Amino acid sequence: MKKGIQNILEFLSNPKKLAIFNGVLIAIIIALNSYMQAFCIPTTWAIIVLTICFANTIVYPLIENSKWAPYSSFINGISLFVFIYCVIFLGEINFIGLIFIFAGLVIYIPHFFVIQIIWKNLIKPKIKSSRHYFLAAIVLCIGIVIYVGIAYKQAIYQVEEFKKSGYTKLEKNFMTEKILGMHFIYHTRFCYYDGWRPPKHERILVIGMWLNGRTDPLNVDLKTRLELYKKFFPENKYKFNCSCAISDREYYHNDELWK
Repeated sequence: MKKGIQNILEFLSNPKKLAIFNGVLIAIIIALNSYMQAFCIPTTWAIIVLTICFANTIVYPLIENSKWAPYSSFINGISLFVFIYCVIFLGEINFIGLIFIFAGLVIYIPHFFVIQIIWKNLIKPKIKSSRHYFLAAIVLCIGIVIYVGIAYKQAIYQVEEFKKSGYTKLEKNFMTEKILGMHFIYHTRFCYYDGWRPPKHERILVIGMWLNGRTDPLNVDLKTRLELYKKFFPENKYKFNCSCAISDREYYHNDELWK
């Protein structure tokens, strides 16, 4: 047992092996998520951020002793929030992952990255200045999260005014569009708890909900919601060629909502 743990630690301390291992883990979660998606299709901004963060997670072990390490640590600070978000979003699934053997171990990949990032950038950075860049990114992310929470709270008020107007007047902005699009464009919880699978995952919307009691301020049925969305955002696409998960694609395309 002791020797096995020592072998694991030696493996993880090898930069090339750790970089390859990180790459394999990221490939696994992307592939599995495409088939049985928990997070659905990221919105455009999220795709860019995820691509940068995933690439940096793979490369960082190879450059943590170089002059590029502090800049990479800054990205790691953002990556930390990305992986923590994944852990929180999975909710109760975190506690039953070990039951499902391979799939269960996949659930704990974000946990592994959270621990690795904190260890390498905050506790034991190879270059001391890396810690400062890492902490600066964390402060930045906290500021963004606070702003998102405030924006969602304002949108709740705007939706309340929308309801008072008899659904005739809506202040159209980024957040009210996301709220109107809940449950048929944007999902808000792990799919088994969110019900019918919408195809898009908007992290800003989800974080806004988390910071405001996880409430949906627009309490209408799905058909009414779609009609309101089409009325106030007629230029926007509301049905997509690809649904959330390959395994559930037929349920999406054959739903009565589209008929």
